Amino acid sequence: MKKIGIKKLNDNFTKGGVFSLLGISLIILLLTVAVYFVAHYVANSYTDENRFSNWNYLYTEKAGSVPDGELRTYNAQNPIITEGKKGNIYFTKTLEPSDKASNFVLITDFAPVKILLNGKEIYNNQFDTAEYVGNCYNAVTLEPSTQERQLEVMLKLPLSVRFETYLNPPGDPAFTNMPGFMIGLIMMGVGLLAAIVFGILSAVKKRLFRSIVVSGLLFYVGLALALYMLPEVTYLFNTPKWMNITALPVHLTFMVVLLCLNGLFKGSRNTAIAILFASGISAIAVLVAFNPLTVKLAILLMCLLTTAAAVYVARTAMVQLDRRIQYAAPVFVMCVFCVMVMVLAAIFMSTRQRFLYIYNVTISSIVIMCVLEYIYIHDFRQEQQTIDVRDQSVKYSKSVEGISQFIRNMLDCHDKSKFYDTAVREILDLIVKYNPDNTDIRYCVAVKDGDTYTEVVNNGIASCNYEMIEQNGRKNDKECLFAGTYFEYILKNKDEVGAVFHFENIKDGMDVFFISMIEATYCSLVTTYEDIFTDGTHRDINVIFAELAENTELDNGCSVDHLINIRNNSRELCLRIGIDEERAEHISIASELHDLGKIAVPKDIIHKEGRLTEEERVMINSHTEFGYTILSAYDDDPILATAAVIARYHHERYDGTGNNGLKGEDIPVEARVVTVCDVYDALISERTYKKPWSKEDAIHYLKENEGKLFDPDICEKFIAFIGEEAEAKKAAAAQ
Repeated sequence: MKKIGIKKLNDNFTKGGVFSLLGISLIILLLTVAVYFVAHYVANSYTDENRFSNWNYLYTEKAGSVPDGELRTYNAQNPIITEGKKGNIYFTKTLEPSDKASNFVLITDFAPVKILLNGKEIYNNQFDTAEYVGNCYNAVTLEPSTQERQLEVMLKLPLSVRFETYLNPPGDPAFTNMPGFMIGLIMMGVGLLAAIVFGILSAVKKRLFRSIVVSGLLFYVGLALALYMLPEVTYLFNTPKWMNITALPVHLTFMVVLLCLNGLFKGSRNTAIAILFASGISAIAVLVAFNPLTVKLAILLMCLLTTAAAVYVARTAMVQLDRRIQYAAPVFVMCVFCVMVMVLAAIFMSTRQRFLYIYNVTISSIVIMCVLEYIYIHDFRQEQQTIDVRDQSVKYSKSVEGISQFIRNMLDCHDKSKFYDTAVREILDLIVKYNPDNTDIRYCVAVKDGDTYTEVVNNGIASCNYEMIEQNGRKNDKECLFAGTYFEYILKNKDEVGAVFHFENIKDGMDVFFISMIEATYCSLVTTYEDIFTDGTHRDINVIFAELAENTELDNGCSVDHLINIRNNSRELCLRIGIDEERAEHISIASELHDLGKIAVPKDIIHKEGRLTEEERVMINSHTEFGYTILSAYDDDPILATAAVIARYHHERYDGTGNNGLKGEDIPVEARVVTVCDVYDALISERTYKKPWSKEDAIHYLKENEGKLFDPDICEKFIAFIGEEAEAKKAAAAQ
C-alpha cells in the first residue's frame, strides 16, 4: 500500500485545491460522528435496564403548583413535547408495592427539583431559591412499602427539558457510577503516565518534550470530561456556580487544541495571543453568568469565538500551504474539522443532546491529539534524520576534499615504480577519512603481462583470482566492481587490461556515496595510469566524468535526458549570444557536469519529501562547492576547467541573492547560460516530488524572473530559441 504522508496532503492542495482537503475534513467528521453515536448507544445500553418510565406530566405556569388539566404520558414511545416558554413542569407516577428499598435517580439539565411522596416532600434541590443548580444528578432513597404510593416531581426548566429516571439497587444515593466520568478519569491517568514517560525520555532525546504537550492535552481533556460529567454522578456539588465551573474546561477544549495546532507554525505568536485573549473573554463570560439567559449567551459567545479562532488558524494554514510549509495541510484539515465540530456541537446543545455534545468534543479532541502526536513523532524523526544528515554531510565534505587531494597527488605522480604504491596509499587514506573504523583493510595489486598476472603489492591477501576479476569486468562491462565489503579497479592500456586493484574488509559495507567516491577516484587513477604507461595516448577523461554525472543524475531520481537537453540548449544559446563555436562546444560539454557535486550530498536530503529545513538547504546548496572542488583539480583541461566554473556558479542569481552573492555580469557567462537551460528543463521535466510544468508555464516563469534569477538578455534569447523550436516542430508535424 502506498504511504500517504504529510507531503501528500500539501500536494493535494497544490493539485486539487482546497476542496480535496475540505473533503478529508468532512470524512474525518463523519467517522468521528459514527464513533460518538456508537459511544452514546453503548452508554445508553449501560443504563437502560434500570430506566424508570411511564410518567404523566404537564407544564405549569407557577413553580411548585399541581396543574389542572389532562396529563400527558411520557415514555420511550412518547417523548416530552415542548410547550411554549413555560418554565416549569410537573411529573407524577404511581409506584407499585415493593418489599425492597431502592434509589430513585433523576437526571435533569441543571434544574432545581422538588420530589414528593404521597404529598410529602422528601427531596428539595434549591427548588424555591435558585433559577438553576450545579448538579444534574438527583437521588433519594425509597423505603419498602406494601401499598401503592404517589411519586411527584416538580422541575424548573432553566435550560431544557431533560427528565431521565432510574430505579437503582439500594446504596449510597449521593454518588453513582457513569461511563463518561470513568472514561475521563482513565484519560487523566493515561495522560499523566504518558507525561511522566515522555518526561523521562526527553532527558535523553530532548526533542521528545513536545510529546508531553499531547500527554498534557490528553490529561486536560480527561479532566474536562470528568468535571463535565461530575454533575451527572453526584448531588453533593449543587451550587449554581458549579455548573459554570464544570462547563468551562470542556468549552475551552478546542481553544487549547487550536493553540497546539497554531504552535506548529513559526511566527504564530500573534495568533496565539489572540486565541488566549479570546479564551480569557470566554472564560470570564461563562464564570460571571448569573442566570439561565446569561449562561446561554456566554456559551454562544464561546462557540462563536472558538469558531473564529479555528477559522483564523485555518487561514494561517492556507497561507503556509501556499508556501509548502510541511505541516500546513494537516493543520488546515484539523482547523476545518474544529469548525465543523463546533457547528455540530451547537446543534447538539440546542437539541438537548448534552451527552452527544460531550462525546463530540471528547472524541474530536482525541482525533486531533492523534494527528498532533503523529506530527510530533514525524518531526522528531526528521530532526533525528537531520542530525544524522549533518554528520553525514561533514563526512561527505571531508571526503570531497580527500577526492580533490587524491586527484592532485595522482596527477603529480610521474614515476612508474611509485605509481602502484602511491595509488594504494592515497586510496587507503581516502577510505579511512570516510570511515575511521576502516583500520584493517587488506589489498593487493597485480600487473598483467600477456596472459600472466604478477603481484606488485600485497597486504594480507592469501590468494586473489585476478582472472575472475577481469572476467567479471568484461561480463558487467565495468571497470569499477563493488560487492559487499570489497571493491576492485581494472586499469586498461589500449583497451587491454594492464593492472587490477583489489581492496577488501571494508567496514559497514558501501553506501551510494562511497561508491561514487571510489568511481571519482578511478577517473583520476585512469588518467594518471594512461599518462605514465601509454606514451601519450590518453583516454578522454571528459567521457569518464560524463558517465559519472549520468550516474549521479539517475541516483538523484532524474533522467539522463535532463543532461542531454542542457547540453544541446546551452550550445545553441551560446552561439546566439555571440560565443564562438569552439567555446560554445566546451560549455555545452561542461554543462553536463553542473550537478556533479551532488555525489557528496546525503541522499536523504535530495530525496526528502516536504520542505527542507534551513540547515538542509545549506547542505544541498553546498553541492556547487563540492563540484568545483572535484573538477578544479583538472584545471589544465579547458572543458573541465569550464565545468568547474559552471558547477560553482550555476546557482548564482542575477540580482546577487545566490549562493556566493555574485551579481549581474560578475557571474561567469557560462554559468548564466547553464542556469537558464537548467531551470527551464527542470521545470518541464517530471521529478519524484512534482509533475512536469507545461512549456508555456515554464516560459512564463522565466519571463517573471528576468533580472532576478536570470540574465535578461540571455533569458530573452533562450525564450526566442524555444519559440522557434516549437514553431519548427509544428511545421514538421504539419508536413
